[in-house]
Amino acid sequence: MYFGQHIQKIKKQISLIILINMFSLKVAYDDNSEKLIKELETLISNSYPLINLESFHENLFKEKKKALKLKSGYSARKCPFAVLLDIDKNVVKAFYSEDNKCTLDNIKKTLTKFIPYENTSN
Repeated sequence: MYFGQHIQKIKKQISLIILINMFSLKVAYDDNSEKLIKELETLISNSYPLINLESFHENLFKEKKKALKLKSGYSARKCPFAVLLDIDKNVVKAFYSEDNKCTLDNIKKTLTKFIPYENTSN
């Protein structure tokens, strides 16, 4: 293998690593919205494996602080609340329950619009 080919191979690997951590979806939820989390887990694992899904249950002791911090950071009061962040932690889109936008359909539309990769092999 020539030196130039080796450099190209390394560049491709670095690009893949950057893509893997390109977007993050953080969700704060409660007992009434557990169905949404299960549907999101299925959607992301099947169609968008490059997205990092972080979910925090507001009623569990170990996750309550993170859920409240996420909601208060974006002035959300109700659960579920979701926010899609890019690699630099900039907000791509926030989904609030207050205006009934935190639904699976709205999140899926946004993922389809902003995420460059979708696994369509299924």
